[in-house]
Amino acid sequence: MSEDRLLRDLGQLAKEEEGAERARLDERWDRLAAGTLTPEEEAELRALAETSPEAREAWEAFRPLGPEFQARVVEKIAAELPQEKKGRLLPFRPARILGWATAAAAAAAVAVVLLRPSAAPLPDYQIVSISGGSSEMRGEQPRDFAPGDRIGVRLRPARESRAGRLEGQLFLVRNGELRRLETKSESHPEGAVEITGTLGHDLQQGTWTLWAVVGRQGDLPEPAELRSRGGPGREEDWVLVAGDIQIRPRGP
Repeated sequence: MSEDRLLRDLGQLAKEEEGAERARLDERWDRLAAGTLTPEEEAELRALAETSPEAREAWEAFRPLGPEFQARVVEKIAAELPQEKKGRLLPFRPARILGWATAAAAAAAVAVVLLRPSAAPLPDYQIVSISGGSSEMRGEQPRDFAPGDRIGVRLRPARESRAGRLEGQLFLVRNGELRRLETKSESHPEGAVEITGTLGHDLQQGTWTLWAVVGRQGDLPEPAELRSRGGPGREEDWVLVAGDIQIRPRGP
């Protein structure tokens, strides 16, 4: 083979590779998949798709398949899932397909959905014990504490819960004042939660309402949200229960 012919062949190969790379990297393919191209840009990509096998595969891989197609796929996947694993099906936005798979494989990639299992709802909770302080809690009688005492609260679900990892937080409420205690919490596989903390050294004597909140990890409410609620109740990701404690001066 002559040197001139070799150079021509190499030049042609370089042009073909450059065209294929341009087809791979053109950001318009992403916008085609997202359905945000202008009519003019879509016409340009249609024309580009006729210039090479790579561009044609790119067109097949990224062209929108439409909401009806996606709905059929989601419906079929949901129908085949066990009932306890059904959750919210989210459409998966196709990423660039390395190596430019076949049109059939690309269409399958567009049809993929992410399955996000719905979290089990939280059951009702109750305070089963309050520890620390200077007296045992008996029935409705508040337990006695002194300012600065350690406090421990154990909460049990009304039924065994598989709601995932939980955490808890303690608050004290009195005459419109809401205080968040410094606490640590531990959850157990059956859903019970133990919360430990320290009472403030400046607490006034008298009866304080203890609010114990149990919720999904990272989803506990802020004090302002609890203040607006004003008392026990529940939301999607947390449950608030209440009890009373008595603050008395520390004995000699």
